Amino acid sequence: MPKDFERPFAADPETAKRRRAEALGSAFMRVPQIKVEAARDLLDLGFTQLYQLAGRAPDALFADLLKLRPDTPSSRLAELRLAVYVAETPAPDKNLLHVSAWGNSAGSP
Repeated sequence: MPKDFERPFAADPETAKRRRAEALGSAFMRVPQIKVEAARDLLDLGFTQLYQLAGRAPDALFADLLKLRPDTPSSRLAELRLAVYVAETPAPDKNLLHVSAWGNSAGSP
């Protein structure tokens, strides 16, 4: 795993800075507890708005992400599940607005 925090975003520092800023300014950062890396992953998968995740299967998104970045941590699946839940639920249950509520096993919660 790279020691340089910017490295997952791009090889050169200026591009990394721009890509990180884009992720931080994205609609995905409105999802509670989502990491900037997960927001960047969603942008890289072609999504730009939270509503675009409604109806998507988090496991399929994760599989697509693994094709793009094979070293993606398995914990990212829980963030994808949470993001899809938030996108699909007009009044989300506050107990489910935590990444830990979505675990890493199939069918969580």
